[in-house]
Amino acid sequence: MPKAALWGAAFLLSWTAGCGRSDEKATAGPGTPDAQRQAAAQIDKLRALPYAGYAPGGADEHDDGVVTCDPQRSCPGYNLYIAHQLSRAELIDAQGNIVRSWEYEPSQFWHNGELLADGDFLVVGTQPSNQLMPTIADDRRYVLRFNWDGDLLWKRRLPAHHDIELTPRDHFLTLTFERRHLPEIDPQHSTRDDRLTLLSQGGRVLEALSLYDLLSPRPDVFPLLPVDMTITGGKPWIDLFHCNSVEWVHHEHLEGKHPIYAPDNVLICFRHQNRVAVVSWDRKEVVWAWGADELASPHDAHVLESGNILVFDNGVGRGWSRVIELDPLRKEIIWEYRVPNPTDFYTVSQGSNQRLPNGNTPITESEKGRAFEVTPDGRIVWEFWCPHKNQAGQRATIVRTTRYERAFVEAIQARYASPASRP
Repeated sequence: MPKAALWGAAFLLSWTAGCGRSDEKATAGPGTPDAQRQAAAQIDKLRALPYAGYAPGGADEHDDGVVTCDPQRSCPGYNLYIAHQLSRAELIDAQGNIVRSWEYEPSQFWHNGELLADGDFLVVGTQPSNQLMPTIADDRRYVLRFNWDGDLLWKRRLPAHHDIELTPRDHFLTLTFERRHLPEIDPQHSTRDDRLTLLSQGGRVLEALSLYDLLSPRPDVFPLLPVDMTITGGKPWIDLFHCNSVEWVHHEHLEGKHPIYAPDNVLICFRHQNRVAVVSWDRKEVVWAWGADELASPHDAHVLESGNILVFDNGVGRGWSRVIELDPLRKEIIWEYRVPNPTDFYTVSQGSNQRLPNGNTPITESEKGRAFEVTPDGRIVWEFWCPHKNQAGQRATIVRTTRYERAFVEAIQARYASPASRP
């Protein structure tokens, strides 16, 4: 499939010029360096906006819950979705009936979570700040673990954000950050250095890996794009990476095919670097990276059974989103989902995608509070609109939606239904 030439040369040039900091005013047309800098600065402003808690405008134009369900073409299973502002997760069946839910108070919002095979639910979130500001204080972030019944098993205060998963090594992998003074990045402001952090089953920090220390020595593989200063953390900083998904490569049948599939590798998505990358946890080095000239503030990268990579390309700066499947060895896009009128499918922040056993792809259009499943040819066979609204009638946004196979959920239900096997 050809690359998305619709982006326009001006947008691509704005990224190759970087998100430079400049006080100069544009004095010429849209192709000048000054105009490119202004375009890049505008993109930085869009990316720096806080994640929306509710969809803009009203929600009356759409029904609530499941509005489309084609049982012949949709892949069977249960859907876990997380309402960002509500700090609430619901596991629903194909018709939208709630099977199980989890919530926590006081809480400012939740990021992504994962349902474990034993019925426990793990989630990253933040609690309200004591400061009167719409930002997130560093010390207000946490990881929670609930059981199937919704009882809180433990809470760990650490600067976690965006994502968490169970690794093949039976640890939890999450994203954290550290404020660092890096004069080579910015002589005045601190830099947010994202970190890969391993937790024990009880939430204890086992090890953390600095992405700056890992990536900065390899400009040949991962040249760093400059990023403007923001105050999303409460204090001015350079949010250099803004990683939003991590996934330990877990497909044993791919091992040996290429170094990208080694069993110690981790796939990471970088919103502010417009890239996805693979790093080796054991060797502490970057193995592969792609996207700087194709992706625009992406989210939620996954290695598929085929070895290809699925990623949600938000399209900040071009005004429309898409989902792409990439052959990482040839670095070629082999499948893409977008709509005929591209701007009809767009979320500035968040967004998710997943590949199902029957080849379908569930997608979350986060800022509209919408999740839907498409066939390989783009036909919608399941569609859901978040039923939760605020007093103004605005629909709650959805962080991500994950489809779990029937057997996975029904095994948990059977375990909790039997007194003998109940934890």
